[in-house]
Amino acid sequence: MEANEIQKRMGELQKSGDFANSLGKLLSKKPGYKAVVEKKRVNIKCLRCGRVFENSLNSCPGCGARLDLPKRQ
Repeated sequence: MEANEIQKRMGELQKSGDFANSLGKLLSKKPGYKAVVEKKRVNIKCLRCGRVFENSLNSCPGCGARLDLPKRQ
């Protein structure tokens, strides 16, 4: 199976109520539990020009400087 087909199938499964119900039951031992996945936004500030970005980029689109993700604490 190709990568695009896998991604498409995973999207279909995640939208399915059966998948959500099975995942919820697996995580909480209760049917109908809805798992919530949160993504933490990380702000990155360019050290050269000072621009702030909400997503992770490899380089600043303004000045081209390399951007490094903050270290986990």
